[in-house]
Amino acid sequence: METIRIARLRPHAVLPARKHPQDAGIDLYAAEPVTLPAHASAIVPSGVTIEIPAGYVGLVKPKGRNDHLLGAGVVDAGYQGEVLVKVANFFDHPLKIHPGEAIAQLLILPVETPQVIEVAPAEIHHQASARGASGGIVEQYGG
Repeated sequence: METIRIARLRPHAVLPARKHPQDAGIDLYAAEPVTLPAHASAIVPSGVTIEIPAGYVGLVKPKGRNDHLLGAGVVDAGYQGEVLVKVANFFDHPLKIHPGEAIAQLLILPVETPQVIEVAPAEIHHQASARGASGGIVEQYGG
């Protein structure tokens, strides 16, 4: 894929862009001001829609320099709405996000979409692993 099609849904929205040509992520910008109370979350609109091609997915990820956290974000191929970013404020004070502020980055990656079929547990053939069936979580939490 050489290009990605993006359309503004709000007149003053900043188009997503890479700071440097070799950056993996495309920066997403806030389209309106949002104030998050302490220990709260909110949806921040980007003001844009992005045409993710079939066979790809857009993953919304945090930017390294931001103090806020992001909720999991996936932009599927075929999604036609505004890209929205769930932001969480883990501080004891309000967090202000300003229009035009870079709030997240979008990684566009190839994705496999195999059909899901149900089988009996005995039919699942896992490779042997030191982690076993727990993935390390059961031992940590006493399961």
